[in-house]
Amino acid sequence: MNKKAIAALALALSSGLANAQSSDKAGWYAGLDLGRSRLGMSGSDLDGALANQGIAGSSTIDHSDTNFGINGGYRFNRYFAAEAGWERLGDFSYSSSAGTDTINGKYKADALSLAGLGIYPLTPNWSVYGKAGLAHTSVNLDASSATGATPVQSESHSGMGLLVGAGVTYDFDGGVFTKLGWDHYAHVGDASTGQSAIDLYSVGVGMRF
Repeated sequence: MNKKAIAALALALSSGLANAQSSDKAGWYAGLDLGRSRLGMSGSDLDGALANQGIAGSSTIDHSDTNFGINGGYRFNRYFAAEAGWERLGDFSYSSSAGTDTINGKYKADALSLAGLGIYPLTPNWSVYGKAGLAHTSVNLDASSATGATPVQSESHSGMGLLVGAGVTYDFDGGVFTKLGWDHYAHVGDASTGQSAIDLYSVGVGMRF
């Protein structure tokens, strides 16, 4: 085999290897998410949290807010990735009528998560994914009395809960991708703050390295 043939064969093999690696999409990635969150808590759930402070009231609470977050991970191949992230789950305003006084505040939540992603490529650019993992959630229940006559205090809680999700991604040339996703945080808060599930519906953009 002459030198030109050897060079041609080496070029073909290297090109094939590069294409195979590109199709696997293996490597590190990072992204940003923005969307809307949906709180599953009812006014009666919040009444229970305030009752632990000796406050008998009737509460209403907002159920949606803007969420945003950052994430990063490693894609092992076309079908599996591991991902860590931080997410602002939302600041949900509430108001509770307590006799001659009104208690106002916010239910604030955020999360740190670690999850595995199962990925199914539909085309070279489009993929769908499912997500499952754990989230460490932190909640602050801010409270203040409108008249100052009712003694209230802010409460907080941190704990672990299940995270599941699903979505669709589109890969552009150059390593840029975008996604539409849904994430479900199953256990946020406790009896002192009010306990609820939170759903996120978001659009994301990221880069593969």
